[in-house]
Amino acid sequence: MKRFFLCSAASLVALSGAQAADAIVAAAPEPAEYVRVCDAFGTGYFYIPGTETCLKFGGQLRFTVKGNDLNDKKDASKGTTGANWADEMRTRINISTKTDSEVGPIGTEIQLQSKYKSGGTSDGFEARLAYITVGGFTVGRLPSFVDNNGNNSYWPSFVNTALANGDTVVTGARYEYKNGPLGLGIGIDDLQDATTAGSAMAGGKLSKDIGIEGQVSYKKDALSAYMWGAYDNYSEKGVVYGHIENAFGPHLLQFDAEYASGSNAFESKYNWVVSADYTYSVSKTLTVGPSVTYYKYFDTVKNGDNYWQVGGDVYYYLQKDKATKTFVQAGLGYTTYDKTLNSFVRLRRDF
Repeated sequence: MKRFFLCSAASLVALSGAQAADAIVAAAPEPAEYVRVCDAFGTGYFYIPGTETCLKFGGQLRFTVKGNDLNDKKDASKGTTGANWADEMRTRINISTKTDSEVGPIGTEIQLQSKYKSGGTSDGFEARLAYITVGGFTVGRLPSFVDNNGNNSYWPSFVNTALANGDTVVTGARYEYKNGPLGLGIGIDDLQDATTAGSAMAGGKLSKDIGIEGQVSYKKDALSAYMWGAYDNYSEKGVVYGHIENAFGPHLLQFDAEYASGSNAFESKYNWVVSADYTYSVSKTLTVGPSVTYYKYFDTVKNGDNYWQVGGDVYYYLQKDKATKTFVQAGLGYTTYDKTLNSFVRLRRDF
């Protein structure tokens, strides 16, 4: 019995030693999937993990304080209350996607916008833009070619549309083609949300509330130029706009002109607008320059009166790179129409 117990104990010790020598096998971790940069469509895109779709986030915050009629001195006997002022906060959030395909790049664009104006309440975030692109084709709620207007200055007022919310966004479709520095585009718009629109169905006929747009552009080195035209089929009036700019050293010259044959969905206020803008970069952060604009109303708006506006802008860049910028813009402007001196200060952040 003694020998039996000794043998059993020895066997147990040997077995436990063999088991202790065995390695503990841990489950292999899942391979980490890191976010990859997508440089096929420009700066800021990255691949959505597990897909070949590239995603980009961006946006803009813009805060403006403006003072109107600074010559209006407070005088109770004359019924004047002094200089008027107001502020506005505009927020935009952009979400973009791009994917390569056999028919060309397929993309989507969504822009959420919110505005708060002095004396009112925020209009809440709404999808200002929401469109799909396939190759050179675009459909959805998109910026019309008339959105491409104006120079750097705060003062010129081009394209006073009669579209929804006075914006330059339309529901429609367009095609764009680019070949080197040359770009061409044509589009068709649904203008039923314009204040100039008529009945969607008139006399059993299809609606005439459509717009036709076309654009040609050229860009090479510091020279950039484009011209677009838009025709409102309901009002049977149209508008043509042109822009050219050139930079040489610290100087930048911009010239703009707009002509409308009559009040329409794309321009409901001015018959003519012509503007020249010059800016000089004092340093990497500071830019200054004057702007002068000539306006002529439609005969049906303020009896076709005309006037001049002269303004000056100062730009101070707090930060600027290829993808983002933050700057302060301020200035004064004088108009001969009602002989008023106006001002503004704006802080803007693009990311």
